[in-house]
Amino acid sequence: MPVNGELRHRIERALARFSPSWEGRDAARRAVALKMLILCELAGGRLRVVDALGLNDNTLDNYRHGKTEPRHSTLNMMAELAEVPIEYLGNDWSVEDGVIHFSPPEIPPAGFSEPSPVWDLADRMVIPAYEDVVPGQSCLDTTWTAIPGGFWAMLSVDPENMRVVSASGDSMSPTIVGGTPIFVDISDRKLEDGGVYLFDTGAELIARRVQRFADGSIELLPDNLERYRSQHVLKDGLAELKVVGRVCAASRIL
Repeated sequence: MPVNGELRHRIERALARFSPSWEGRDAARRAVALKMLILCELAGGRLRVVDALGLNDNTLDNYRHGKTEPRHSTLNMMAELAEVPIEYLGNDWSVEDGVIHFSPPEIPPAGFSEPSPVWDLADRMVIPAYEDVVPGQSCLDTTWTAIPGGFWAMLSVDPENMRVVSASGDSMSPTIVGGTPIFVDISDRKLEDGGVYLFDTGAELIARRVQRFADGSIELLPDNLERYRSQHVLKDGLAELKVVGRVCAASRIL
C-alpha cells in the first residue's frame, strides 16, 4: 500500500516519535504498536480516532508507545476506521520508502516425528508435540517437534513449559488457521485480558480469546464471530474452567 504526500510525512513523523520507546519490548508488543501507529494515521489522525472509538489521548499514546496492548476488538475497529482489511491484522507489517507492506507471516516447519540425528539440533529446540490429543486426559502418543532457534527466541518461554498442538477448525480464524501448529505455554493460566488460551472442555480442546470485566467475569471470544458464539463465564465459574495454557504463537506471534 503506497502512501504519499502529507500522509507519508505523518507516518514517518509518528515512527520517529514513538519507535524509540519500543526498544526492549518483545516482538509481539512492537508489532502491535506499529500497527496501531499506522492505523491511527490511515484513519485520519489522533483526534478522529479518539472521537470515533471513545478513547482518550493517554490510552492511544500508550498503545503507540507499546506500553499497553489494545483489545482485539479495538484493533478491529481501528482497521475498519482506516479501511484496512481485518485479515491484514494477522500479517507482519513494515514501512519502507513510502510503502506499507502487509506480509503473510512465515511459519517455520514443525515436523511431527521422533528426534532425528539429521536435525541440526545446535540451531533447533526440540520440545514435545502431540498429534493425537485426548481431551480430559493426559496427552498421549507423544512425538517431537524441532523449532528453529530464531523463532524460539521470540517466544520467551521455558522449553519445559512449551507444548505444540495442531489447531483444528476455524473458530479462531483468521488468527489461527486450522491445521497449523499452535504453541502453548502450560505454565501460564492467568487468563489475562486480550490473551488467547487453550481450554479443555472434556469433549475437545478449543482456543479462545479472553476479555475480562470489572465484576470478575470473563468472555471467551472466538475470533470468527460470524460462525461461533462467545461464552460468558461468571466469576464463580472460573474455577471450573480447565485451562491448558496460553497460546503464545500460531500462524504469527501473539
